[in-house]
Amino acid sequence: MHDWYRIFDQNLLVPPHTQRARQPLKESTAFQCVLKWLDGPLIKQGVLEALSEVGCHLRVSLFDVTYRHFFGRTWKSPARPLEPLCRQPPRIDFSEPFYFHTSLNHPNIVAVVEVVTEGRRRDGTLQALSCGFGILRIFSNNSESPTSAPQDKRLRLYHGSPRALLHPLLQDPIEQNKHMTLIENCSLQYTLKPHPLLEPVFHLLPENLLVSGLQQIPGLLPARGESGDTLRKPRLQKSLTWYLDDLFFTMYPSLEKFEEELLELVISDHFREAGSPLDSGALEILERRLCVGVHNGLGFVQRPQVVVLVPELEVALTHSASFSRKVGASSKARSGNHTLVLRSRLQLPEMVCQPAFTIVFQLEYVFNSPSGADGNVRTLSLFRVPPGDGLYARRTSIVTIFLPLKAV
Repeated sequence: MHDWYRIFDQNLLVPPHTQRARQPLKESTAFQCVLKWLDGPLIKQGVLEALSEVGCHLRVSLFDVTYRHFFGRTWKSPARPLEPLCRQPPRIDFSEPFYFHTSLNHPNIVAVVEVVTEGRRRDGTLQALSCGFGILRIFSNNSESPTSAPQDKRLRLYHGSPRALLHPLLQDPIEQNKHMTLIENCSLQYTLKPHPLLEPVFHLLPENLLVSGLQQIPGLLPARGESGDTLRKPRLQKSLTWYLDDLFFTMYPSLEKFEEELLELVISDHFREAGSPLDSGALEILERRLCVGVHNGLGFVQRPQVVVLVPELEVALTHSASFSRKVGASSKARSGNHTLVLRSRLQLPEMVCQPAFTIVFQLEYVFNSPSGADGNVRTLSLFRVPPGDGLYARRTSIVTIFLPLKAV
């Protein structure tokens, strides 16, 4: 469980802008980008005199120029030491590949590359200094991807920090904006090309996640050879089929009390957010749903299954006497007044025997609300209610567990 939490915490993603997410979906395209070397006197010597153990690294983030919105997760290269260089102009070698895939095929979706130096002050604390940034165009104006043949390109660098891109005066085309100042004689050499070999492992890598080939990806085998790059030619681990039987959830202090308190929270939150009260007598539970999915720490490896839970007492009352006896025999340790049960068997064919793989359960309730001013009955859900549609939404907490392999 520790492995899953560690990977999950280290790879949280900022979603794309809501307006961009509402656009029609396109097929995701995979890319490999190699940041080769940095040319030019980018760093003034006087700035670093008070620092020791000085190094330089690159940070890459995805950015939506249209909505001035950073998204995904910033990728950081290993640091390279800064040493006196005889070569003129100075050069820092990186040769760092990173990979990603995205369905946001639009010329205003760009990668922002930032050059950062870091060193230790005399008191031992670490200080980082932004030395400039560049705008790497992923898609062209004719919505075509870069060619598959790798071509070296030169990325021009600008003074300042990437945070300047959030300023409303920086309108597209950014590179021609009068507020952008080029750093003379400085550039970053790179290649960017489609990487179709990544497509078979899309289910293990969320969209818009920038990852190094040296990063361990749960579900992939180690790389062959000395390069250690698992994403250059990724190889899948063998998947297994797991089954979940006799699944039930016990609510405390009782199912009735739990749902009474839940209804009170719904009414309270609706009043606070919408400013209008709900009639508690007219609000009723339509469904109790369970979302079940396999998660590798980076994302769900397949779309979670959605099943319906029912109170155990309802199962006993609506089935035959023989089934009722079976329910009673299997429930000696629990009370039907406390329990929600799943009447079917769950099959999870995408499991991998790897510590970072876990099963995530998410409980959601669907309510029937009183009629609004228009006389229409509204449905209120605890989960996945689209924003801005006037309905109430509340997300339950996520429970993660490991289950032993039962059958293959």
